Amino acid sequence: MYGTIPEVMLRPFFNTLIIAAASAIAVDAGAQDRTIGLLAMPEVFGPRACAPFEPQDVALHAAPNDGAPFAFVRVDQNWSFAPHGGCEGLEVSVHQGEQRRELPTLEFDYEMPGAIVVERRDGWFRIRLGNRTAWVNAPSAGRFMPLGDLYEEFVGVTAISESFTARLTSAPGSTGGPIMPRVAPGQPVRVLEMRDASVQVEVLSNSACTAADNGPPEVVATGWLPLHDQSGTPTVWFSSRGC
Repeated sequence: MYGTIPEVMLRPFFNTLIIAAASAIAVDAGAQDRTIGLLAMPEVFGPRACAPFEPQDVALHAAPNDGAPFAFVRVDQNWSFAPHGGCEGLEVSVHQGEQRRELPTLEFDYEMPGAIVVERRDGWFRIRLGNRTAWVNAPSAGRFMPLGDLYEEFVGVTAISESFTARLTSAPGSTGGPIMPRVAPGQPVRVLEMRDASVQVEVLSNSACTAADNGPPEVVATGWLPLHDQSGTPTVWFSSRGC
């Protein structure tokens, strides 16, 4: 017969299991993770495009306020500046031990990438890391740009996302009602309202960018769409570089 293992010997073992399980849960991205906005990271991307800056690592956590980070977003190569103007060469990636991977980003301004946020909680933001996620502490709320603010800022250059097509509906989340027009990838739209998991849009005849050739955009249909597709990607996006 074997004796009972003392609790003091088991405690470190179980603590290790709990920490590992918490990390796995925190970094596994599920289908329910929907993009809610972008997070500026001046520590690794600088305050603006081509601006000199002193890089700082951004700590990635398995959960808010969990103590030690499990990985870092780090600048691998800073900007290099040509003698007569211009810059190139900024490289940023996620470092976890000996592993290094690309950080998924989307632009919120010309050559200014932001981390993709799927959840926020008291100064902490959960961002995408490919098929995983991690938490970042960003006490300055001004660094977070929710979808609604981005749609308002880029009102003249919003369009249906390249991977999405669907029929408009007459009400948020409706599956019945009259048959309405179908939107196509890249089709210019103007966001009117966001409500729960839906977005109301005006479908436009053409983009404001082609107004010189095609005339001012005209509204050809109005209706509701799901705010996200099945992957959690917004169904409406914008051109961060304008026309």
